[in-house]
Amino acid sequence: MSDAPTEEPGPQAGPEPDGPEPDRPEPGRIERAVNGVLLPGFENAAGPGGPGSAGVPAWLADAARAGLAGVVYFARNTPDVATTAALSAALHAISPDLVIAVDEEGGDVSRLEATRGSSLPGAAALGVLPGGAISLDAGRALGRVLAATGIDLLLGPVLDVVSAPDNPVIGVRAFGTTPDDVARHGIAFARGVRSAGVGVCGKHFPGHGATTVDSHLGLPVVDEPLDVVRDRDLVPFARALCPEGRLDGSQDEPSRRDQSRLDAVMTAHVLFPAVGPAPASIEQAATRLLRELGHDGPVVTDALDMGALRELTGSVGEAAVRAVEAGADLLCLGLDPALYTESYDALSRAVAGGRVSVERLEESGARTRALAAAVRARRAAVGAATDADAARQALADLAELGAGIADAVVRVRGAHLVPLAPDARPDVVDLRVRLDHAAGRKARHVQTAIADVWPGARQWPGADAADAPRDGLPDGLPDGLPEGSPEARPGTLPEPLSKGLGLDDDGLGVLIARFTRYGVSADLDRTGTERGAEFPEGAPLRAEPLVVITREPVPGSAERGRLERLWAVRPDLVVVHTGLPGPVGDWFGTLSGGGPAVVVACGTGRANAAAAVQRLRGVGPRNEIEQYEHEQYQHEQYQHEQYEHEVQEHSASRTKGARR
Repeated sequence: MSDAPTEEPGPQAGPEPDGPEPDRPEPGRIERAVNGVLLPGFENAAGPGGPGSAGVPAWLADAARAGLAGVVYFARNTPDVATTAALSAALHAISPDLVIAVDEEGGDVSRLEATRGSSLPGAAALGVLPGGAISLDAGRALGRVLAATGIDLLLGPVLDVVSAPDNPVIGVRAFGTTPDDVARHGIAFARGVRSAGVGVCGKHFPGHGATTVDSHLGLPVVDEPLDVVRDRDLVPFARALCPEGRLDGSQDEPSRRDQSRLDAVMTAHVLFPAVGPAPASIEQAATRLLRELGHDGPVVTDALDMGALRELTGSVGEAAVRAVEAGADLLCLGLDPALYTESYDALSRAVAGGRVSVERLEESGARTRALAAAVRARRAAVGAATDADAARQALADLAELGAGIADAVVRVRGAHLVPLAPDARPDVVDLRVRLDHAAGRKARHVQTAIADVWPGARQWPGADAADAPRDGLPDGLPDGLPEGSPEARPGTLPEPLSKGLGLDDDGLGVLIARFTRYGVSADLDRTGTERGAEFPEGAPLRAEPLVVITREPVPGSAERGRLERLWAVRPDLVVVHTGLPGPVGDWFGTLSGGGPAVVVACGTGRANAAAAVQRLRGVGPRNEIEQYEHEQYQHEQYQHEQYEHEVQEHSASRTKGARR
């Protein structure tokens, strides 16, 4: 999806068919039914408060009055929590039943804090802790921010089980690599969010953790037997839809049951041949499987303008129709209002031609209205207020909790880490080679945090190279940061050393040559513009630290190859690893000599980056969160022994009943 400004077209229904149609619903009913399944993004209009304030564009206001189901916020809509709260209030004033949704997972994926980075470390960091107590607290703290900003539905938690370590799109967005870990933390996180008065949408059903293709760009295929999918990928969804507690239909613990449920489930643009012949988001068998697991709320598609569906359906409009035919209730769309118009028109034509019935659309609308009513009741019950002051306080509370969590989980693995001196001028080499489309960019929060502590740090490549247009990708990334953000500082390279997303081989070769020849860190500011130029006479020969940022140094990958080249000439380097924590031993311990010291950051959010910098300074964790989590985990284990077997048996019976 593109961030480029566009015209504001209104819905244009297709031409009326010839001949009498006495049973055709009236136009107003069709308009509301079609709008009732659409969940578009949008660009803010100028608000009543002048420059910097956000308003509702006219086309969106008209659609909201005509039954639009909801909207999705992107970073462009949410520059700060006060603006977000005012925008939500304006939208709800137009349509009280409008569902406002957002991708605010924490860690690498944030909309409310896209500019500075998330205050919450993210799912992978939470998954490092043994029990679900902190995940519950984290969900509640995030839920309070969402409630205070008027957001109704969190498009999370991520319930994917990461079984492919080089997964390009899930990675640290998941709670772990086993079904048990993902289910435990995902359910706890969902309960926390709901307890604050906000709805949750588990994703990406049936699972996105076994993929090696980014669905933003192409169609991933998980060609494995249904038994494997059932025992690995479906477990977190089945358990989340089958709340902890009594499973025989009794209501001994109604509040516990309510706090464990998912309000909605998002389907993935992933093809599971064992489930059906089409990607799950447009596959009727996938929706049927989800319903058989017990989900009775809305089924939400991932964004229909993603690359996974583009070639398959030919258009977003056709994807919208096929998603509805497959049983979807809410269709996510990108920022461009043309996507809304295209989908509206295609669905209107489908109704006129008898391909989709208006009753079918109204069934979906009823599910979404029920979700909205449940969220309103939940929010009223906890007394959550939507206003700027409440939002700022909730965000401050989230930041305090997030800093404690990051402090507990960001650790040093491998070799002994020699702390960086206060006056060091470290070279920071970013070896990550793939764009994180879900996060909207290749996040530079680690570089920013290092530069804040060591202002003389030099970044390779600089921010200008990392943010330059890429061949084959739009100049405006899916959810780009506003101009003037701290990360948009000018680059540090006087000449291009990179192509694409990271250092190219030639650029890395220049750095390695300098490291090898001079025994000191590279400093292009002192060497002129010609590659290979000598250091000026009298230049200080002080060795500076080398910090290397990695995400997926899988053996055999380009990232791993470049790491090996640097390690061969600079065995004193230290790694800040922003990817999955589990494979760290396999990825780095197999380097010659046992590998470097690795700061395992568990993601690239602001909280993760700040804790990683503390480790580079030689400051260890305080262990307060870890001790609390250990005590809560022991208590949880005692409680879980009473019904864990029953939960597993019931989940197994539901998944077996879904076999076809």
